[in-house]
Amino acid sequence: MKARGSIEKSVARLAEGLVAPAWVLILLIFALPILGAAWLSFRNETLGGFVPPKFIGTDNYAAAFADPRFWESIRTTIWLTVLGLVVQMPIGIALALILERNLRGTRLFRTILIIPMLLTPVAVGLMWRFMFDVDLGVINWALSLIGVDGPNWLGARWPAIWAVVIVDSWQSIPFIMLIVLAGLAGLPKGPQEAATIDGANAFQVFCYVTLPALGPVILVTLMIRIIDSLKMFDLIFIITTRGGPGTATQTLGMLIYNTGFGFFQTSRASALGILMVLMVLPVYWLWRRAAHRGQG
Repeated sequence: MKARGSIEKSVARLAEGLVAPAWVLILLIFALPILGAAWLSFRNETLGGFVPPKFIGTDNYAAAFADPRFWESIRTTIWLTVLGLVVQMPIGIALALILERNLRGTRLFRTILIIPMLLTPVAVGLMWRFMFDVDLGVINWALSLIGVDGPNWLGARWPAIWAVVIVDSWQSIPFIMLIVLAGLAGLPKGPQEAATIDGANAFQVFCYVTLPALGPVILVTLMIRIIDSLKMFDLIFIITTRGGPGTATQTLGMLIYNTGFGFFQTSRASALGILMVLMVLPVYWLWRRAAHRGQG
């Protein structure tokens, strides 16, 4: 037993030694910039400012909480996240279920569906921005063919929010589809076949057998999409021109960019960045707690 214990300790030390370079890399790439931003958030530094930098405590955080733009950006971020998940998750899961049946033409259909995920967000944003144009856009033209007057997509708050949701969903649904499809491929077919033999229809098999078995996969996918939505920047920047019209689609990420690189208030932008990190952390904590419950 002592020999076995010493071997296990040696293996543990070896594992720690092998993992150590990765931890050092993570520290350099992630931890140090966050610590630097945290230090900067307690100062009054600006780009090109004439005021001598000094320590001002939590003044930047107090200014953020007192700024109506901060709370408006939080609401916009939450709306984009919630609406995106409501659209993307059901469609992604439905497409995965269709492709899992391996019908005729599935390979071609799968290849076509993956294409949006392969495009860069900047190219996607530019393409859809022209498509949403009021006068020359193909979307309003297509709506006019069925007698529907298309809205000014990028000229008002809610049409612009829905425009961002549509574009984000168009590019993100293939990712959800692939993850769920991989989860379906790894599920044992026995429980589904047994439920079918017992008289369950396709909907009942999905709700009571397939969906619970896919719980961990859907949970991971949901967490990834929530974090991606919370930090979405490039699509909004290109489609709405920095969160327009006005500040209608200005998320927290856009507010950080406009504060730091638009108004050159680097310390205040750092404080907003730290608040954004703190906003994302509960999502990860809830996911870890749910994952442990699922394993238990």
